[in-house]
Amino acid sequence: MKRTALLHAELSHAIATLGHGDMLVIGDVGLPIPNGPRRIDLALTPGIPAVADVLRVVL
Repeated sequence: MKRTALLHAELSHAIATLGHGDMLVIGDVGLPIPNGPRRIDLALTPGIPAVADVLRVVL
């Protein structure tokens, strides 16, 4: 049974596979992202989920 509040499988996997020196960036809709980095879109509607909500669960 999962012992964390994080239910999003793709995000959970991304966090679990982070290695030394890897980074996870959490941003809102306006964050410019260059081609190349892996992206996981959590957006449902504008402002949902809020960045603060995502941080609360991830941290």
